Amino acid sequence: MDENRFWILASKQIAGELSVDETTELELLYIHYPQYRDIISNLAISHKYKQLTAEAEEKALRNLRLKIASVEPLSEEVQDTLPVELPEEQEQPRSFWATYKKKIVLSSFLVTAGLALLFMILSGNGSVKEDTLKHSENNIATRPGSRSQVKLPDGTNVILNSDSKLSYPDNFLGNTREVTLEGEAYFEVTENKSKPFVIHLPAMDIKVLGTTFNVKAYPGEQSSEASLIKGSIEVTLKNRRNEKIILKPNEKISVLSTGENENSALAKDVKSADPKQHNTTVAPLIAVAHLDMDEKEHIIKEIGWTQNKLMFRNEDLGAIATTLQRWYGRPIDIQSEKLKSQKFTGNFNNESLMQVIQALQVSYNFNYKTENNSIIIY
Repeated sequence: MDENRFWILASKQIAGELSVDETTELELLYIHYPQYRDIISNLAISHKYKQLTAEAEEKALRNLRLKIASVEPLSEEVQDTLPVELPEEQEQPRSFWATYKKKIVLSSFLVTAGLALLFMILSGNGSVKEDTLKHSENNIATRPGSRSQVKLPDGTNVILNSDSKLSYPDNFLGNTREVTLEGEAYFEVTENKSKPFVIHLPAMDIKVLGTTFNVKAYPGEQSSEASLIKGSIEVTLKNRRNEKIILKPNEKISVLSTGENENSALAKDVKSADPKQHNTTVAPLIAVAHLDMDEKEHIIKEIGWTQNKLMFRNEDLGAIATTLQRWYGRPIDIQSEKLKSQKFTGNFNNESLMQVIQALQVSYNFNYKTENNSIIIY
């Protein structure tokens, strides 16, 4: 599809000059450029109903020219549509027809120049601040037992694991591309060195230019982690803004936040007192390690889920049960605290939940039963 054709038709729509055939053509183009529909509609409403006096029109025209001058130069084709000079104020009375013609010229120019400026901003060529245009936020959420794949406005591919939520804007305006994640996702970020990609998590922020990595940060869990496959990422902890941690390929950072529970043994090991504030703060425990490669299957454990594989390495059955709940979408209740702390290592590939439970039962002598949709292990 020709994006230039889209902008021509959008301009005619705002001016109220679309034919029936052009209206149909524009609706088809909106399918390819849905992110612009609300913006164009708002401009059309404003152009239709806002009645400006001649003095206000000249002021708006002057401000618009100054704003256009603040961004990169327009193309020669667009410049040809702009008047060389601002209309000068005339002291002598003007006829009704002269005033009416001037109103038409000014209105048409404002629409054309406004769309030109809008196109520059949305194309990433301008330097206008992010709040110049308002944009809505998209929320993609997956239920337990489901996964989803989405392509972001910049071309970045994201695979969203079960029971996760990703928030991102319609358009990445400004100098960064920012998203917010709850849960787990695998990112293949489109490279743009002048516009970093930033992921906001509860315990940390991750900044990248163009790379492939996995992020896991489920609400309610004490640990968050980022696993780098290729490229580089910069990690900033929320309560240590001055410290930057750079990961290399095949490295993983894990952040264990102990919160404010001073009765926690781990908290007692890491807490530090501030004599000036007379209070106690608890810092997260940070660990950087190499990714876990399964030599037999040649799969990195941290991203095995993207290939429909569940891979556990010396993990507590309690944590495994939480993973299984998200993966299969069924509640699992381990009633024995001793059993919850037992360690397990193994891989599962497309097995049903009952097959996984039975495989675990071979390693650990326990009983289980089903009640409604839940599985109870005892």
